[in-house]
Amino acid sequence: MLVFFLPLRAGASAPELSVRLSADVVGQGEDVQLTLQAMSDEGSPDSPSPGNTPGFSVTGSSSGQQISSSWVNGRVTQKQGLTTTWVLRAKEQGTFTIGPPSIAIGGARFSGNPVRISVVAPGHAPQRPNPFDPFGMGLPFDPFRNFWNVPTPNVEPARPPTDPKLALDAPRGAFVFLHATTDKASVVVGEQVTLHVYLYIDATERDADLNDVHEATADDFVKRSLVEDDNSEKNAGNAIVGGRLYVVRLLRKWALFPLKAGDLEIGPMSLTLSRRRSAVTDPLRESERIFVHVTEPPLAGRPPGFIVGDTGNFTLSATTTPREIDRDGAVGVTVELSGTGNLPASVTPPARAGIEWLAPEMHEKVGATSGDRFGGKRVFSYVVRLHKEGMVDLGDLTLPYYNPDTRSYGLARAPLGVVTVRPGATPAPSAEAAFDPFAALPAARSQPSLARPEPRYLSDTPLFWIGLCATPIAYVLASGTKALVQRVQRARAARAASPERDLEARMSAAVAACRGNDPRAADAAVTRVLHAATVAKIGVNVRDAEGAEVSRRLAGAGVEAQVARQIEDLIHECESARFSPDAVEMSAVRERWAAARDVVQALRRAT
Repeated sequence: MLVFFLPLRAGASAPELSVRLSADVVGQGEDVQLTLQAMSDEGSPDSPSPGNTPGFSVTGSSSGQQISSSWVNGRVTQKQGLTTTWVLRAKEQGTFTIGPPSIAIGGARFSGNPVRISVVAPGHAPQRPNPFDPFGMGLPFDPFRNFWNVPTPNVEPARPPTDPKLALDAPRGAFVFLHATTDKASVVVGEQVTLHVYLYIDATERDADLNDVHEATADDFVKRSLVEDDNSEKNAGNAIVGGRLYVVRLLRKWALFPLKAGDLEIGPMSLTLSRRRSAVTDPLRESERIFVHVTEPPLAGRPPGFIVGDTGNFTLSATTTPREIDRDGAVGVTVELSGTGNLPASVTPPARAGIEWLAPEMHEKVGATSGDRFGGKRVFSYVVRLHKEGMVDLGDLTLPYYNPDTRSYGLARAPLGVVTVRPGATPAPSAEAAFDPFAALPAARSQPSLARPEPRYLSDTPLFWIGLCATPIAYVLASGTKALVQRVQRARAARAASPERDLEARMSAAVAACRGNDPRAADAAVTRVLHAATVAKIGVNVRDAEGAEVSRRLAGAGVEAQVARQIEDLIHECESARFSPDAVEMSAVRERWAAARDVVQALRRAT
């Protein structure tokens, strides 16, 4: 056995692995093929993997099997092989190491060699030769071109495919900008509005470093995400913007459901570029501010019990088990509400005598459905107690709703069925025997009693009532006098410290702070000047306002939109600098102080 076994084991060899790329240099957005070929006499190769693919995304793959036989030293050796090709798409520029690709053979995993590839700007990669045209018959590659002194033709590199839906007339910022769109401009309360926020990057630029991301505000909407992870970017394609090629990425995709009627605002999403060209003077990028006109569903044809906001396309189904119980027992009712739209959070059961519905347990599975719709299902599990005997009809569950697709009302209905209730262990209480209104009264007298003299009480004299009321009256007079004195004192203090005097004091403190070397204290002083100026000049307090709320309050008080936006930006810049972990230059603080003084002068001229 040893004589025959050892030669057989010695004949086994390690698998043969070969790794190759279709090109060493590609342009951003172009595809390249990674091929792994494996041959083994130990078993059939399977489970191929491309390994790490930094800077690339795998868009497809294909595999093919091979079998080869050879005659060596009188023995037939058979090898099995598998060739797998992955299509990789370049997402960003740079030099990357791909792999190593690996494959499983006989329960073990073997890896090939890693490969390196460079990604350049779109259109700057060298033209790939065509193996079916080696002599340059109209193609860029010709091995005999220089021999015949034929000038090299100027071949325009092919532009990657673009999506006309993403095209814009002009960019909204240098090199990188945000763009937000909604699929509808006018809806009813509860109807879905789909919001897309895209990031456009010039194809000739490296990926921008983004930080300080602020989400779009939608206070008057219920917000539901239509993607699994909002923090991961999705490649949306390429677009032509102002005649230039841009790479487009999808940052946010939300389903918004309006809560009330009116012109509701969707605030802008903003972020900051931390690495940019010197020509970019403003690193802040913001998407558009969008307004959606919202109305209530029509009154004509509105069914009873309809709740404004139940908008979508819903269905109800219900199951009741068991169908036979004893009196005062319980059955389980499972209700499934499914459809598209913002599913209602509750379903009202029918109210009937002798039927007690306990609070339900709810389970849900909601998310994006086909066609970017939000929906799913909610399951309500009820426990229902039945306190009367006989054939008890539980009734029907109903949910009226408004369908925005058909612009009409609908009614989802689920019959609950009939439950047979048997008599319980104890007899049911009789209504006549249980109710005796005279049971607590004493027995009737045989003779009437003598009349008793009416007693006299202290409360019958007026002195008692005068003494009883004197104490609270005195307390009220003392409290009113004290409150009047405090009100007079506060009025005097308010006249002594007017908003104008407070503004002058704040400006003096800001001048002193800007002359010092503490940038954070100086930014805080500039912020207090802006807060005091809005109170003193237009009587509007913006200390508790955040984001776009500052400009909305000022604009509502009659301040010009440009001045209101400038005040909002200055407050935001001062607050960001104060709490930034990086050091802030005093020169930047003094520039903000100069801009703040101009704003105060503009408010003075306006008033």
